[in-house]
Amino acid sequence: MLKSLLNTRISYYKYYNRSILKATPLLHLLVTLTTISVSAQNLSVKTALASKSTDITVATAQKSISLAIDNSDYQAVKLAAGFFADDIKQVTGTSPAITTLQHPAAEMIIAGTIGKSPAIDRLIAAHKVKDIIKIKGRWEASLWQIVDNPAPGVKKALIIVGSDRRGTVYGLLQISRKMGVSPWHWWADVPTAKRKTVTISVPKPTWDEPAVKYRGIFINDEDWGINQWARKNFEKDFAHGIGPKTYEKLFELMLRLRLNYIWPAMHEVSKEFGDTPENVALADHYGIVAGSSHCEPMLYNNVHWNEKLKGAWNYSTNPDSIYKYWKETAKDRKDKEAVWTMGIRGIHDRGMESPPSGIPERITLLEKVFKDQRDLINQYVNKQWGPVAQCFVPYKEVLPVYDAGLKVPDDVTLIWVDDNFGYIRRLSNPTERTRSGGSGLYWHLSYYGGPHSYTWINSTAPALMWEEFHKAWENQARTMWVINVGDVKPMELGIDYFSRLSWNPESQQTDAQPQFLKAFLTEHFNENVTTLSDLLTEFYRLGTVRKPELMNRDWAISLSDNEAMQLQADYQKLLNLETSVAKSVPLNKQDPYAEMIGFPARIMAETGLIFMHDRAIVYGANQSAHQVEIDRLKAALESEVDNYNNKIAGGKWQYMMPGTVTGQNLLSWNSQVAWPWAETRKPDTTKKTIQADITRNASSADEQTTAGTAKWSVITGLGNSGRAMALTPVNLNLSWKPGDVKAPTLNYNFKTDGNSAKVRIDFMPTFRIYPGMQLRVAILVDNKFISTTEVPGSNGKEDENGPNRNQGIRNNYVSALIDLPSLTTGTHKLSIRAIDPGVVIDKISFYKN
Repeated sequence: MLKSLLNTRISYYKYYNRSILKATPLLHLLVTLTTISVSAQNLSVKTALASKSTDITVATAQKSISLAIDNSDYQAVKLAAGFFADDIKQVTGTSPAITTLQHPAAEMIIAGTIGKSPAIDRLIAAHKVKDIIKIKGRWEASLWQIVDNPAPGVKKALIIVGSDRRGTVYGLLQISRKMGVSPWHWWADVPTAKRKTVTISVPKPTWDEPAVKYRGIFINDEDWGINQWARKNFEKDFAHGIGPKTYEKLFELMLRLRLNYIWPAMHEVSKEFGDTPENVALADHYGIVAGSSHCEPMLYNNVHWNEKLKGAWNYSTNPDSIYKYWKETAKDRKDKEAVWTMGIRGIHDRGMESPPSGIPERITLLEKVFKDQRDLINQYVNKQWGPVAQCFVPYKEVLPVYDAGLKVPDDVTLIWVDDNFGYIRRLSNPTERTRSGGSGLYWHLSYYGGPHSYTWINSTAPALMWEEFHKAWENQARTMWVINVGDVKPMELGIDYFSRLSWNPESQQTDAQPQFLKAFLTEHFNENVTTLSDLLTEFYRLGTVRKPELMNRDWAISLSDNEAMQLQADYQKLLNLETSVAKSVPLNKQDPYAEMIGFPARIMAETGLIFMHDRAIVYGANQSAHQVEIDRLKAALESEVDNYNNKIAGGKWQYMMPGTVTGQNLLSWNSQVAWPWAETRKPDTTKKTIQADITRNASSADEQTTAGTAKWSVITGLGNSGRAMALTPVNLNLSWKPGDVKAPTLNYNFKTDGNSAKVRIDFMPTFRIYPGMQLRVAILVDNKFISTTEVPGSNGKEDENGPNRNQGIRNNYVSALIDLPSLTTGTHKLSIRAIDPGVVIDKISFYKN
């Protein structure tokens, strides 16, 4: 199967002259690039014929110029050349011949990798390509330039140079994106607009490169989505769920998004990635770095480890058997580009086996594991891709072991983790920042586990991604970023934003979410961008208030009457807006709209409304009327899932969305929502939230002071309010003593009637930057110091089931209730003064007594 599969792909993109097809002339349209990188903005695509020496017309409806690629270049480059040729055909109807410079033409595109393309090396030696020093020896860098008379018989050419194989691939496929070919053209059925003419404009040599070295996705918790879809629909012939056909599509998507690193699917329903040789070969041909997750050491997935035949998965009692399989993997994958995951946990995603159970004994064991694993790497893995990349992920029970003094080899990258709900547990301390292996981050867009899972829809706000990843970036976690994306769908927007953010974090600022939404929606829909952005902005805000998967009766009935009334109105408004917007989306974009925007928005609104109506029943409202609404909404939800599986894109995504189609009813366990009709406990109505006298968004401060560049900044789209205030920048140089009057301060005026008063501050549940630090603010009233307040649960001692974290991660806020001193009747000033970096404040509530 491997030989036939690879031959099919290689022959399909082998050099050949494609026939020139005619296309219906269309209006000239201006195409603009939505890339983040400042440097790459010098490269653009126009739909008029070349008019300047720095322009070159690469295709019209009648013909395309040739694309020259050397036979000696990487297979990934040849594959990308084929994708690029197909893209031009999609846009203009004509396709460029893929050839070499042995067959010159008056105008050409010449692409290749330094050191692997003789044509490119000759151009560099002849000083035809300028500024090559900007990319030579760099990681995944691309350079574009239009050159006159670059080679005999060629009068003008667009030169695309890659510092390595992915640099060349990205150089080609970024032009595809500029032409209007979305990276999501297959995975989200985004249509490609037809153009009469495609002209590339490069006013001066232009280059680009990524900021984060490894930018990866983790296909995870695939049991009810992508695995079912692959097994029963897309990849029936594989018989094991996700296999080469699926990974091939994933690898193409990753290259188009300029992602380079994958942790493959690893649940019991999936066949191990490394046990299918076609998977490994495809990753190599596509230039994708195939790694493995935190519980798959040495690229070895132990999910099907047979303890009866192989002994316990315990390196303290059965090292020889485990070592044997690590050795086999090292020998099998020795020449493939990879990041080797170090250490050991339990089988699959379980904790480390006992013995040893004590932390000192576990430290000793893990340090022996490191030595044995690195001995295997040094003995078998070659260095054709440079020093062998290795990482260690101190996830869950391993983090306390690391913090207790575990010594990780200096060149191994430490990948820090979030708390499974988007908040980074810790980053490197000053000593750790000097390690040669650097550090990175593993972060969740999707999670399966306690205290509750969320794998249904992607309701994580890009603003939260920015806040946490930018904090990681500013604190030197810059080597490897990986996000858990579950089933890929419907995580499209989250993955797309991650790809942009990881490519150039410094281009993203406090308005990152609206900036991204505008860019993404302009690129993919163009029409009604403002309305679509408003819809998604409210969708993400309500997802911050409560993800659908985390909704339950306890949450709903705990809301104050005003909160519930407002939420019901907000959910209904979201549903009405989605209904209106859907009608305005052009017919050819209905599928991508439904997949990426409409479906998630309707799930959010309808699920929320079900809980608001159930709450009304609990509190004795018109039960019959509310039950009718619940029944109607249940039917609507079933219809949404049925439409997603059976009607969108002609049934292309059948079985992707869990529901009745997969044989497990959406409205039962499989949705992960704790539906009210499944509750057997008597509702506890004694914990209804006390309504505050005044609640203000933190961004509504009446006055604030700054300290140089340090200030409280509004992060658009962040928090329950959608306008949370974060202390920026978030680095170790910015900390103050509690009494420091120069620290950045937020001031809020409030009125009292002379009685005792309280103030509640809602913080987002972030953690301190690293152990030993704190996460505090100082509280003052009328410029008099009252107390210091630490963000509850921020010290890292609690897991997600701890008393502060459990509800905090569900609500996306934790509260500190502070008694205020006796105050005279009238207006007073509350001040919140910065002490430690990393604090995010969402809302301020005042209570008279």
